[in-house]
Amino acid sequence: MTGVGIRTTDAYNFLADEVGGVENVGFCKSDAYNFVQRERRALIDSGDASSLSKVLQDRQSEDNMFSYDILTDEMNRLIGFLWIDGHSKIDYDCFGDVIVFDTTYRLNKYNLACAPFIVVNHHWQNIFVGGAFIATETIESFCWVFETFLRFVGGKQPTTIFTDQDQAMAAAIERTFPTSRHRLCQWHISKKAPSKVPAFNNDKVVRSLFYYCMSKCDSEIEFEKCWSDMVLRGNLEDNRWLRDLYKVRTRWSTAFNKSCLDLGILSTQRSESANNVLHGCSKATSSLVECYIGLDKLTSNWHRSEHDEDFRCKHGSVTPKIQHCHLLKHILKIYTRKSFSIFEQAYMDGAVGVCVVEESRISENHIVYATQHCESAGDLKRWFVTVDSTNFDANCSCMGFQTKGILCKHILRVYNHTNVKQIPAKYVLNRFTLKAKKGMYLSKEARPKDFDSNLVFRSHMMRFTYDLTRQIEDCKLVKEYVHTAFIEVAKKADEIVDEDEMMRKGVKDKNDKNKGLVRDPPTMRSKSQSNNRPKSHWEKTSKRKSKII
Repeated sequence: MTGVGIRTTDAYNFLADEVGGVENVGFCKSDAYNFVQRERRALIDSGDASSLSKVLQDRQSEDNMFSYDILTDEMNRLIGFLWIDGHSKIDYDCFGDVIVFDTTYRLNKYNLACAPFIVVNHHWQNIFVGGAFIATETIESFCWVFETFLRFVGGKQPTTIFTDQDQAMAAAIERTFPTSRHRLCQWHISKKAPSKVPAFNNDKVVRSLFYYCMSKCDSEIEFEKCWSDMVLRGNLEDNRWLRDLYKVRTRWSTAFNKSCLDLGILSTQRSESANNVLHGCSKATSSLVECYIGLDKLTSNWHRSEHDEDFRCKHGSVTPKIQHCHLLKHILKIYTRKSFSIFEQAYMDGAVGVCVVEESRISENHIVYATQHCESAGDLKRWFVTVDSTNFDANCSCMGFQTKGILCKHILRVYNHTNVKQIPAKYVLNRFTLKAKKGMYLSKEARPKDFDSNLVFRSHMMRFTYDLTRQIEDCKLVKEYVHTAFIEVAKKADEIVDEDEMMRKGVKDKNDKNKGLVRDPPTMRSKSQSNNRPKSHWEKTSKRKSKII
């Protein structure tokens, strides 16, 4: 029971209740604590770092797609390690366009920072795609983490990566993710704001203008105007924190990121929630092996939740809130349940809350529709939707599709206005569909228990190529193309195999040289000297008031 996060005292009390009292258990509570401690020591009998290395090696022998790396200092002490399993690599291939990365918690006796990589799957659930522990939060440490992660995922960089306001992390991202958009967590910024800018506590207008700049502005021009109004009204020209924040405005304001996919995420809360869950199965006295096992159990639970939702999508039924709507019926067959509910809400908001106030033809096939919210008829703010009448390609000035990946309510209102019955394929991202992971290599949980991983891979590839050849057998042109592509793939595979053999030989020599010599990491302290989530300005203020009372 303690292995799944139940406290020793709770487990003992449960056993006592089951057998009718502590006198019938057969051992006392101190015996239970001693047994648990012996089990914990057995996990690290050869040293915490060496035991962790052995656990990772054993996992790699079970999963041929599992990758890990250990970083040591000049005294051969462990100062960082990172791992990614086969399931995580598949998930990253499918959903690695937006990553949340955070190092808020240090849940081990060495105070190494826990740094999980979190993405959002097609059910809008948290998915763990890699984890790391590092001793120091320096540019070099973060560069090692990001470079190792990129090496394990084949060099694929995310479209957007969310982090907190750490300068070392920002510098490392600029070096290792040059094509990715780095975004800062708005939650951390909003919690600092009341203590950094006293005017926010006294003037609601100034505070509302600041939050409007964060996520409500539709353009850079609107942001600049709103920011100027806030500074002028609050007399904040000399506020140093705001000046520094303005310099990095492209990293936290949505107005400067309209062309970049972010799934509507504004903070690192998804990663912090993962750390918070881990807080229940790991504590400040936990070993590194226990931390790794705790995270592995957490990811297994998330995978199980994903499989459960896959089952509901496959065997369950969803009734649209609006009956006899061709567009909703069409998208219902494509999207997952959660993605469909988000799309349906946007459609209903557009049908009821948005009105088309003007339309003008700018060319023979292109029409511009001016839309605005029905409840604000006196408001001059409008969103302009340009539609191609030949193929129904649409573009909205709010750029909701470019950022969230699902059509905005303004375009859906225009589609409803023009009686469009089917969403163009280009506006249905595969990452939100029921077939988001179709054709991917089987995950560990989905593999037959009596088959080894190589046999499962061969079976998968044979089934994949068989389906492909059956699909193209009637088209001579495609058959020639596929045959030529297979020849090129075979040549590339030979090159990769040769490189892999050389790399494995080098890794084996290194492991043989350092086998059993990896030492436990030194005990570190975090920058904030705390293992807990940073408290907001309002939490600190309320605590001081309660003490005064």
